[in-house]
Amino acid sequence: MTTRLERALTRSAAAAGAPFAVERHDIVEWRSATFAGDRHRLVASATSSERLDRWLARIETLDLAVPGHVIADLKIATCERVGDVTRFRIDGLTVVT
Repeated sequence: MTTRLERALTRSAAAAGAPFAVERHDIVEWRSATFAGDRHRLVASATSSERLDRWLARIETLDLAVPGHVIADLKIATCERVGDVTRFRIDGLTVVT
């Protein structure tokens, strides 16, 4: 199942000329005393390029539309390059609005 966050990320990357393939997306429900949402761990890979590097460098400041949610946190947790392939993990937290 593709999530709203996954769709928003793939659209943003494609628009930046840095399409990627999702390999795995783990989601765990998260709750605090006042908020509810999900923690995300998205593992993906793409062809290495300057456009991908620029998109990954901006991940924390991307303005992504995720209907019904606010992105409370988004970061690159790991990133490795092997040959012409970049594999990375995006960690995020979405809060239900």
